[in-house]
Amino acid sequence: KATVSVLYCSLFSYYKMKGITHNLMHCMKCHKYPLRVTAQEVGQLECEYDRDHIMRMLPKLDWAGLLSLQQDFKEFANKELTALPETQPVDLTAQHDLLKTIHNLIMEIKVVTGYLECNSCGTKFEIRDTIPNMVLNEK
Repeated sequence: KATVSVLYCSLFSYYKMKGITHNLMHCMKCHKYPLRVTAQEVGQLECEYDRDHIMRMLPKLDWAGLLSLQQDFKEFANKELTALPETQPVDLTAQHDLLKTIHNLIMEIKVVTGYLECNSCGTKFEIRDTIPNMVLNEK
């Protein structure tokens, strides 16, 4: 049952604008990363915590992006989050609170409406109905 709920959460909400999506995106104009998230409306996804899944995801995640995301999402977190350290710890296997914070950031908070903004060039990308529009408008 746990596998099914995690699979459901992963497959059907993967491309929604949530933390895991943010961690994979860069500015389409200047190619800088990370983008700042400004949310006007957020939602919560119910995803069962799977420590092994988060441990497998860690090598693929950008730590600076997670720090940025924690700052952007701190007012929307539905749980008390453990603060992420400035540098990624070498071994997170026994740090359950930290892993749960990462899970909450990348799997449970979704941006329904808002925008992504590049810290370097200021380009904004609208998020509508949880889908980020990364197409550049030439003006």
